[in-house]
Amino acid sequence: MAIQINDGPAVWKQTQGCSEGSCTSPLFWNIVADEILKTDWPKEVHLQAFADDFAFVISGRSRRELEQHTSFALETFKNWTDKNEFNISIEKSQYLIGKLSRGPVVRWNSQSI
Repeated sequence: MAIQINDGPAVWKQTQGCSEGSCTSPLFWNIVADEILKTDWPKEVHLQAFADDFAFVISGRSRRELEQHTSFALETFKNWTDKNEFNISIEKSQYLIGKLSRGPVVRWNSQSI
């Protein structure tokens, strides 16, 4: 990577990822994200991406079924984040529950969301 300064080009070795704001950043992100988005999810699990944010829509007929589908989805997603050395912000993570009076337990890496 190089940038022009008064004394000539300043060069540094890019060791990971690509520069934020780079015109190629979205392309590289799309290539990496494409793998998890093309995962063959069960019909009860849908994954949607919004730039670098992801949203799961998961359905189930009972609390237990919802927990099972959620656990499967998050385990699969965690395998992908680990493989690509991504960190997930638990503080920014949240979930919404529909018609259940008591929602499922949702955890990421043994931390409650």
